[in-house]
Amino acid sequence: MKNIFRFLFRKDFYESIPYEDLMSRQRFTLYRIFTYTAFLASIASAFQIQAPFKEVQTVPVVLVALALIILTNFFLVKREDKLPLAYMISIFVGFLVVHIQAYSAGGLINSGTIYLTVLLMTAFMLLGTKGGKWFTVMAIASVGVLFYATEFTTWTSYAMFQNDIHLIRQDALSTFILGIFLVAAQSNYMHSGKNVIIERITIQKDQLEISNRKLQEYTVHLERTNRELDKFASIVSHDLKAPLRAIGNLTGWIEEDAGDTLVPEARAHFNMIKQRVTRMEDLINAILDYSRADERTGEDVKIVTSDLITETMDFIGKPENATLEIHPGMPLMVSDKIRLQQVFSNLLGNAVKYNDKENIHIEVSVKESDSHWEFSVKDNGPGIEEQYHEKVFVIFQTLNRRDDVESTGVGLAIVKKIIEDQGGKIWVESDGKTGSDFKFTWPKVKKVKDSILIAAPIIV
Repeated sequence: MKNIFRFLFRKDFYESIPYEDLMSRQRFTLYRIFTYTAFLASIASAFQIQAPFKEVQTVPVVLVALALIILTNFFLVKREDKLPLAYMISIFVGFLVVHIQAYSAGGLINSGTIYLTVLLMTAFMLLGTKGGKWFTVMAIASVGVLFYATEFTTWTSYAMFQNDIHLIRQDALSTFILGIFLVAAQSNYMHSGKNVIIERITIQKDQLEISNRKLQEYTVHLERTNRELDKFASIVSHDLKAPLRAIGNLTGWIEEDAGDTLVPEARAHFNMIKQRVTRMEDLINAILDYSRADERTGEDVKIVTSDLITETMDFIGKPENATLEIHPGMPLMVSDKIRLQQVFSNLLGNAVKYNDKENIHIEVSVKESDSHWEFSVKDNGPGIEEQYHEKVFVIFQTLNRRDDVESTGVGLAIVKKIIEDQGGKIWVESDGKTGSDFKFTWPKVKKVKDSILIAAPIIV
């Protein structure tokens, strides 16, 4: 018996539809319900029309044939991509059944026309909006034909009820009750726990609510940890700087006390100690700057980019042998001025600091796209070999010895962090011989940080 029901319900075909394709599975389930409902209704109408007659009538035969078409169509479809065609055939045949049986049951006045509502509802469910609209037009046309046939011709009759007014009323009662039941049953199925789509969404909703609670707890814990780490960084910074200052002061006092008696070699060693102390303080400050790069934000204001670049270059101190060329087309934007200035400050500062040419030349240009601006800061320095193009953006990584060029190796790491936080990216282009070209994108609309919480759908 189980195998019989599995065959009748076409379970194998249903299970061949991908589990993730909820809509296809749902439509096939509704198609199965519609097939057997339409088949039984067509057979019942055929027998009811034939009952008053001893000879076989044409209309009942046609209705039985249409019923068989509906059932055969259900079993013949073998591929998922053919289902839309099968849906259309079944609904079209269903319309023919309603239309044809009406001629023997009172025409337009026939209570069976209520089944048009069931057919339209099914058409929208199985074929979507476009198919539903097409069949709506067809239903209106069918009603128009029946009205004409009922009012102006003798094509229609009450032969189905043997012209018995009591049978007509009984049929109207049973038809309306059954029609209302069918519409209610399909609507209820769409909103009940048996509906696979709603059932799946409900499960996902419950899972999302659980995930949200866990994420909320994680967020609170993370915020507490961040506050503690920030406090820890400040304390460590203070505790590390204190002995460094003491070393620097002691070195200075020893030099003063020794005066001219300090041999040149010892004085050079003391200078090296003071240089290392200064470097350690700079390194501590750089670590704090990197860890707090996300916090140093400002309000979005109107920025004249060319003016900002000029002001930044003046602030860091442009050497007399350096020229800054700002190409035309610099945008007027609304963005975070503090962070953009940090980016240009680091890039322009590096272009000056690491330049080995007698005359330093720096060019700043920009290209615009629909979503962002692409800035370029190009210098005529020594360049960066390709193998170091990624390394320069890693914290504490420098290409020069710190005794040759004083550097913490944090500046470009901060720049990268700021730009990526805005939703942009940065890279360098250089052949390692003729200068470097640092390019970065700056979005026209700042990236909205992903919320740690997931909005769970509310099922009513």
